[in-house]
Amino acid sequence: MAQVKGVPILGLIKFIKRDPQNILNKVLAALPSDTGKYLNEHIVQTAWYPYKLYTDLLRALDRVAGKGDLAYCIEQGRLGAAHDLSTIYRIFLTFSGPKLWQTRAMSVWSSYFDTGQAVISVPEPNKALFTITEFPDIDMAHVKSVQGWNEQFLITCKYQNVKSQVTKCQCYGDPLTELLFTYESK
Repeated sequence: MAQVKGVPILGLIKFIKRDPQNILNKVLAALPSDTGKYLNEHIVQTAWYPYKLYTDLLRALDRVAGKGDLAYCIEQGRLGAAHDLSTIYRIFLTFSGPKLWQTRAMSVWSSYFDTGQAVISVPEPNKALFTITEFPDIDMAHVKSVQGWNEQFLITCKYQNVKSQVTKCQCYGDPLTELLFTYESK
């Protein structure tokens, strides 16, 4: 069973707490009871937790703040990236662009998840593929959050007309999960 470090869980909780409508209690109430028990305990940044805890939290947030169609997971990813890129990943912007993005994807991924591998390739100018392999239990809520995070990364790096789509997903039986990003330089 896949596991996730406490860091992204705590980041998601901080994200929820920043909401001006104070939705934390609504999100917690929307969680399955087995997930709620973990959140009643102290979450440690460096400890490993069941992946389901993270995806249940994403899905509950999407139901409370969005429409339950996972579109809000993309928005959460974008807003999370805007925060991350102004704090812990600010160095990414010093050497901005797809090259650094490519070289850091796997190390960032493996520091948060014990399952899967993430690789970014740039097969042609203004096009990138974010590929996740060896993660058969990946949840679409997580994929959508990753999609939004990477969209915002490109926007923050001053690319324009950023578009993305999930072209394949292991959650649908595909052999890998693939997100396609297109963008234009200024």
